[in-house]
Amino acid sequence: MSESLRNAIGVILEAGFQIESDAFKTLVELGREDSLRPLVDELLKVAGSVEPRPLFISSDLVLKAAEKLELAGNKPREVGTSLGAERRFAEEHDSRLEVVFDPTGKLGTMGVFDDFLRYFRSRFEKMSQLFRHRIDTRSSGTIADAMAAGANGRGRFVCMVVDKREKGNRIFLTVDDYDEEAMVLVNDSNPGLWQTARRVSRDQVLFLETRKSSGKLLVAENMVLPEIPDHRPGRASEEVYAVLLSDVHVGSKVFLEDTFRRALGWLRGEVGDPNQRDIADHVKYVLIGGDLVDGIGVYPRQEVDLKIADIYEQYRLAGKYVAEIPEHMEVVLIPGNHDAVRQALPQPAIPWDFAGPVYDARRVVKLGDPSEVRLDGVDFLLFHGTSLMDIISSVPGFDYRRPVEVMEYQLRARHLAPEYGKNTPIGPEVEDWLVVEHVPDVFISGHVHVPGSGVYRGTTIVNCGAWQGQTDYQKRMGLEPQPGLLPVINLQTLQVRMIDFRSE
Repeated sequence: MSESLRNAIGVILEAGFQIESDAFKTLVELGREDSLRPLVDELLKVAGSVEPRPLFISSDLVLKAAEKLELAGNKPREVGTSLGAERRFAEEHDSRLEVVFDPTGKLGTMGVFDDFLRYFRSRFEKMSQLFRHRIDTRSSGTIADAMAAGANGRGRFVCMVVDKREKGNRIFLTVDDYDEEAMVLVNDSNPGLWQTARRVSRDQVLFLETRKSSGKLLVAENMVLPEIPDHRPGRASEEVYAVLLSDVHVGSKVFLEDTFRRALGWLRGEVGDPNQRDIADHVKYVLIGGDLVDGIGVYPRQEVDLKIADIYEQYRLAGKYVAEIPEHMEVVLIPGNHDAVRQALPQPAIPWDFAGPVYDARRVVKLGDPSEVRLDGVDFLLFHGTSLMDIISSVPGFDYRRPVEVMEYQLRARHLAPEYGKNTPIGPEVEDWLVVEHVPDVFISGHVHVPGSGVYRGTTIVNCGAWQGQTDYQKRMGLEPQPGLLPVINLQTLQVRMIDFRSE
């Protein structure tokens, strides 16, 4: 692309217009070096006179401007770098997508007492195994050993928090290791330990170092969270990108259709500045992190927020949007709490009975929530994020406007929903599939409708944002979404960029 053509496209974008691929080709054919800028100036005049003002520059508008300048009869010139003249990079790049874990087909529980017992034993055993792999917590005893020690005797053990009470400058933890139960005191004489204990929730598994008091009380001297280790993440051998989107909410009155269509147009190479189009040419994977549709009856009085009150029609329309994603891109879809699937975590893939139009629209890798995939050697943990609001509401210092901090907390706890029995329903499965057993290179989530990114101990954290404006329900809850920002990640560098598709 010549410098003059690049500058001309920049002028169009700065004026607040996007340009369609056919319009770009026509502009290239008609605009010579000496006439390109006059053509663009005339084009902006023509587009500005149209009512209502268009969002996209079409080929017809370019031709109208050219006719006014008497350029339409000029012989088209050959431009080897015009859009679509060559195959896009990602079309030549072979897909390297592996499904590492999918809960679909592994779920099913009666919810009887024994199911809950097996579930919590599974959590405890998985977490204990994580501690056994660490040098600093490998050698440990039991609560019984700590209780049997004499006054001021030391204990080291893995335990689950059964209850937590905070009184003034003291925190009392009731802990259990399935053989013994004890009360552990944490006071503020050690500020670091105190702050860690304040953010501990019930049902969380910890490693404690304690001192025995003269009575039956244990006094905490050190507290270790399961944590993820610092690690060197996997990287792709070539510059290939993954698009991370979530919470589209097709069917909502405030679904931002025009904004979402601009994003789809960008994927097709029709929208964006030259640098953004170059990124689009390298996109191989599109990960959809749940809430593709708005659903039915998800929250009180949702019907007043719906434009489409038929769940089947919502998925039919969603299928049309998914069909616009270029065929050479791999699409991965997991469910969210608004999708037509069981609400309890983990969730299986959205069934064909509802999402058939989406699966028929193009090839879709349908997975449950949470799932793990490997893209060009980079390990992704995909989670919709339903439990994020539970953590925000119960752990001091967190805010939905800073979702990356909450997701870091999940990695430190090595669990996606540490506290059982909050607003997020969790199925008491044979295994606790919400334990973060494998350290991800990239951890993505959604649900809170606020995008963000960061890095913690080598893991890139991304919250995908949303494509839905503020609903009446969100207004009542005091939630202010930030829709229209699309995270894309370079799998070679793991750099995250936010592309802004909001209207000017």
